[in-house]
Amino acid sequence: MGIRFLTENEVATRTRISLATLRRWRLENKGPRYHKFGSLVRYAEDDLTNWEDAQPSGGGDLPRIEPSPERRPAAVQKVRLSR
Repeated sequence: MGIRFLTENEVATRTRISLATLRRWRLENKGPRYHKFGSLVRYAEDDLTNWEDAQPSGGGDLPRIEPSPERRPAAVQKVRLSR
């Protein structure tokens, strides 16, 4: 069975990550692994799936982080300027 390659538009649609972000990540060596065929950029579907599975996720049995108490600004005094 052959490797299925996805275009950057297909990856952007599947992950809901903008095309601009995918391109920036390539320049920064971030994001999913990609292949170049001449000037064409392609993502192997298995590589993309592995990258998706490796991303951090929340929920489950992780402890909940409570929001910090709201801080109120200090009272402001009015000052009269004399002329």
